[in-house]
Amino acid sequence: MNKKLLFIALLLASFTQTTYGQWALGDIAFTGYQGDNSGNPSGETDQFTFVLLRDVAAGELISFTENGWFAAGGFRTGESTVTLEFTSALNCGTQISISATPFVAIEDGGGMSAGNLTGTGMALSVSGDQIFAYDPGNTPSAGNESGFIAAIQMNGGWDADATSTTTSAQPAIFTTLAFSSIAIDPEIDNAVYNCTDLEDDDVNVLRAAIHDPANWNTNNDTPFDQPACGAISCTTLSSEVFGTNDPKSFVIFPNPSNGNITIKNPGIPLQSVIVSDLNGRTLKTYEFGGIRQSKDIQLNLGTGVYFVQMNSDTTTVTEKVVIN
Repeated sequence: MNKKLLFIALLLASFTQTTYGQWALGDIAFTGYQGDNSGNPSGETDQFTFVLLRDVAAGELISFTENGWFAAGGFRTGESTVTLEFTSALNCGTQISISATPFVAIEDGGGMSAGNLTGTGMALSVSGDQIFAYDPGNTPSAGNESGFIAAIQMNGGWDADATSTTTSAQPAIFTTLAFSSIAIDPEIDNAVYNCTDLEDDDVNVLRAAIHDPANWNTNNDTPFDQPACGAISCTTLSSEVFGTNDPKSFVIFPNPSNGNITIKNPGIPLQSVIVSDLNGRTLKTYEFGGIRQSKDIQLNLGTGVYFVQMNSDTTTVTEKVVIN
């Protein structure tokens, strides 16, 4: 009897484990950097700021390191790495500042804690430095760069290799998504995003504006108060505006699925299907040339939530698809 109860308890536990979203390239953007340790209006030292470009859940983790990246792949060692655990859900557009002294993560510069920090505070050089954001559940390594989220280089441009504490090569993955890393050139000690397009809630527009060095204020002697602006208006795709129960429209099943789906077609000429992630980034595009039959598709995507947009000559239907 006791063995049966133990088995049931373990089975229930397996169904009640909390899971969190996996980070993707471009899910945050850096918006501030402080290399000088005197003159900050609020008194922090070695501070940096980033903005969320997707919603996050309590319990999610994100890591930052100032270790450079070798041209052959992999991080140098010997410098600081810090991991932030979010203790509450935060919305896309929230800015968070992390400083070495005090060693805290503050939400929107308003004094509210954004979560718990582990590791050590950054020791950002005044001779140029870099910060990488990555998923601690998928730490980048030689041959696997998929865990990278964002990067900022303050050394006047990316270096050929990581030969010192102030140099770093650019991981190749950042060339696969426009506006996912930024390099401030020439080398500068302190910089903040100047809040261009503060009210534009299109994530792609925001990402492009933030990664344009022309939209940053810089100073080689005196740090800026961070963040330069509070929460940024930013929205991600919502399932509330999608989906349909109209029997004359396209329908996806099964949903949730294992990645193999069928688009049930009532006879409408299906021209194309576009699959995107929660930030609106297009992942796959299929052209069907106006077929009027139902269509099986193997999405070949990892576990997560996606949006599938089905286009005819006169109708567009988008459904949220969950892959288990």
